[in-house]
Amino acid sequence: MNPRKLQLKPAATMLALLSAVLLASPMLTRAQTNIAIAPTKLNVFYIGVDNPVAIAASGAADDKVTVTINGGGGTVTKTGAGKYNVRVTQVANDCVLSVFVDGKLAGTSDFRVRIIPAPFATVGGYQSGTNIPASVFMAQPGVSISLKDFPFEIQYEEIIGFTFTTDKDNGELITAECQGAAFSPAVKTIISQYVKSGRMVTIDNIRVKDPSGKERKVPSLVYYIK
Repeated sequence: MNPRKLQLKPAATMLALLSAVLLASPMLTRAQTNIAIAPTKLNVFYIGVDNPVAIAASGAADDKVTVTINGGGGTVTKTGAGKYNVRVTQVANDCVLSVFVDGKLAGTSDFRVRIIPAPFATVGGYQSGTNIPASVFMAQPGVSISLKDFPFEIQYEEIIGFTFTTDKDNGELITAECQGAAFSPAVKTIISQYVKSGRMVTIDNIRVKDPSGKERKVPSLVYYIK
């Protein structure tokens, strides 16, 4: 059987791709088996997260299909019929997923391995540098972390802490530390007393844990109160 180089499709077309392969192709002999590999999150594997992949082999029972990975320090685990999960540990441009039917190579597909993009912090979804009404800022419970334009639903669930700073009525700076994502009682008191029109709020030293458990800092925030 001649292994085939496979064309990958993004997640939005995964089901259509698999259906087309399985329905449009006749029941084939093993030597003619068609293979469809559809990464459910584009054609990139990301370090530190689960990377789900769907694989279909026309004319072959699921228990006859095996999958291996080469490159990126990758491992592949079967999670269900035609469903696999890939974990990677090293950045790479030549990570190859190979599909075998009855022990014979039926097809391969190339992937890149990348680091998860750096997250950014917001208060109430407002980007740093935003002018925020005092009443709106006072209603916010704390700081949240997001990833922009990232295909995975990843949450940096643990915000370790941050430093909150604003200016008092006499112009002096007042600072308080927060542990976790929420504004501490001390910060809430500062907000209620001093966060008013014309003031500036700075939130820095923002520390989070990424999905792998590693601590990292994210850029500081500055808000102008109106």
